[in-house]
Amino acid sequence: MNDKEFIKNEKVPMTKEEVRYVTMGYLDITSKKNLLDIGSGTGTISIEALMQNPNILVTAIETDDKAYSTTLMNIESFEQRYGNIQNRIKLLKEKAPCELDVKFDAIFIGGSKGNVKEIIDWAGDLLEKNGIMVLNFITLENFYDTLKAIEENNNLTDIKGCQLSVNKIENLARYKYLKPLNPVFVISCKKI
Repeated sequence: MNDKEFIKNEKVPMTKEEVRYVTMGYLDITSKKNLLDIGSGTGTISIEALMQNPNILVTAIETDDKAYSTTLMNIESFEQRYGNIQNRIKLLKEKAPCELDVKFDAIFIGGSKGNVKEIIDWAGDLLEKNGIMVLNFITLENFYDTLKAIEENNNLTDIKGCQLSVNKIENLARYKYLKPLNPVFVISCKKI
């Protein structure tokens, strides 16, 4: 889905459409039943999953007030325009890790507030056998800490990943140029 479909807040990070395409592919979202979105930001991952898979249920967690509000506005906006959204998503104003009483076959981590190892271990416990966990980060420190945490977790395996560098065509007077976006690391693993 085009980024223009979403309500944005300058202070809230948003997973850009090209990164969402890769993330959804790594999650194998069309075959999943239950997604946990940790650090929902603007809600783009949750909503993209709901739009691509009419049978999926989503639990989204966000701790930041502005991000929580932006996710909520996007849920309401997509419900008004397309329907079948609000009844399939539960948005929680929480900081991960938090108490959840359900297992997931797909987990996305888009924010960790510097607590990536604890969140990976907690999310790994919530992941069903053969479930997929995908993480997106822009900093080298989070990339390194994520790889280390996954490798140290005896229940997670099959590490895959890539680094995406996206440049988008923009106008510059009578010319067009490629405006670079922040590079993003995408890491995937599976629960054994």
